[in-house]
Amino acid sequence: MLASFFRNAVLVLVLNLIVKGVYLFGIERTVQNVLPEADYGLYFSLLGLGMILQVIADGGLQLYNSRTLSGHRHLLAKYFPYFLALKTVLSGVYLLVLLGAGVWIGYRSYELGLLLLIGCGQLLNSLVLYLRSGLAGLGRYALDSTFSILDKLLMIALVGGVLLFAPERLSIGLFAGAQVLCWGVTAAGLGYALRDGLERLRPRFSRRTLLLLLRGGAPFAIAILLQAAYTRTDAVMIERLLPDGAAAAGHYAAGYRLLDAVNTVGWLLAGLLLPMYARLHARGESLTDLLRFSVQLLVGGGLVVGIAVAAYARPIVYLLYDFAEPRTATILFFLSLTFVAQCLNYAYGALLSATGYIGRMNYVFLAGIALNLCGNLWALPRYGAPGAAAVTLATQTVIALLQAGLAHRWLVLPVAAVNWLRLFVLAGLLLILPVLASGFLYVDWVVQFLLVLGAGAGLLFLFRLVDLGELRQLLRER
Repeated sequence: MLASFFRNAVLVLVLNLIVKGVYLFGIERTVQNVLPEADYGLYFSLLGLGMILQVIADGGLQLYNSRTLSGHRHLLAKYFPYFLALKTVLSGVYLLVLLGAGVWIGYRSYELGLLLLIGCGQLLNSLVLYLRSGLAGLGRYALDSTFSILDKLLMIALVGGVLLFAPERLSIGLFAGAQVLCWGVTAAGLGYALRDGLERLRPRFSRRTLLLLLRGGAPFAIAILLQAAYTRTDAVMIERLLPDGAAAAGHYAAGYRLLDAVNTVGWLLAGLLLPMYARLHARGESLTDLLRFSVQLLVGGGLVVGIAVAAYARPIVYLLYDFAEPRTATILFFLSLTFVAQCLNYAYGALLSATGYIGRMNYVFLAGIALNLCGNLWALPRYGAPGAAAVTLATQTVIALLQAGLAHRWLVLPVAAVNWLRLFVLAGLLLILPVLASGFLYVDWVVQFLLVLGAGAGLLFLFRLVDLGELRQLLRER
């Protein structure tokens, strides 16, 4: 199991670092630089609203599907037509609620049209995630990893072509429409890939079965809603509450893009972890080895990347964005440190979801929403978008620590299963490295940044948070 996780983690990392890196910084960043500053800020705010309400279209089915299939793979063919039917119904409800929420918040005409387009994209994205959970639940991790980047490959080709050959035709509406098209093609490809394991690809309606699935997915749906609420409301609040809301949301989006880039890797690894934890749990096998390996890999890697980006936040944003200013750097500083907390969330969130404790975690997520909303209402009028970034860091840290503590308590896992002392020492040394690099190395900041990353990665192996001998063994295992 551990060998399977490691090999597929490497595949996911390589694919996403290359393809999604090109997309985020070659395509999405360029789109934001080319378009008027407020356009992308409005898009980012509307996207946040769409992601918060996306749980209506998802219904918790993705996580429920992944967890259930991991322990009972024969259920995929049986329940797939009913899952599809339920998602069709929920999708219609989602679009109605999304438009209603947009009108209630104060969006009109063009903004509502863009919101509807973004909502269609989120529907297809939800379908893609659900279909990928079927692949992961069947243990087809390599194929799942390939489909995780297909939509971005298509966006690189499509939007990249517009940027190269007809940049004057680029608009935020065209960008959102291209996403809808690419997610649609990816969903069709996934349906084709799953055809052999399914007898029926058309929706099948049965009131009793649909209610059964809805009840099964409900705890996951509530968790997704609550998590999206405390991670995405900041974008909506920035755009609605600040005098220069759309522009401020654009600066927040610029910082969030780097967090999103590194978060993609953690999120994908968590997607691999969930069915593996579920299978171990269903078999009654020990979770300790997988927990130790995943936490040390995710949190150790998160510390290396997060602290390095925070240390060089100012030159990074001025390199990437034509509109960068000091607040952009401050936003990135706080959001990059948030990555460490989110890595801890990924490791323990997957564990708790796979072992049936997600319902209890909803109370923790409610606390996260309260902290995030109250923090933003206090910080936004005083500190603007950078204040929202600081509140995000505080919220994610509190949630991460609660999840880790409760996981060890509920599952009776020894705290010593993870080498926390070495992680703390690593964090301390990583805080010193940028100071030493800037004080004693008279080279360009890019070279310093790369050296800090390399030294941090070396410390991971030196402290045996990621063990070379174990890696060699995992690579040899089949």
